[in-house]
Amino acid sequence: MKIVEIKCEKCGKEIYVIETYLRDKMFCTLGCMDSYADVSIDHSSFH
Repeated sequence: MKIVEIKCEKCGKEIYVIETYLRDKMFCTLGCMDSYADVSIDHSSFH
């Protein structure tokens, strides 16, 4: 099991995650995830 350092997709804060749990976009808090979703929902192809 390896821990890696990545950055929050929204604010750039460092996050430490077990390598097997890495995802394409990761966030440090639910607030960052929600505000990122609010901004990007206008430009997504989800319906």
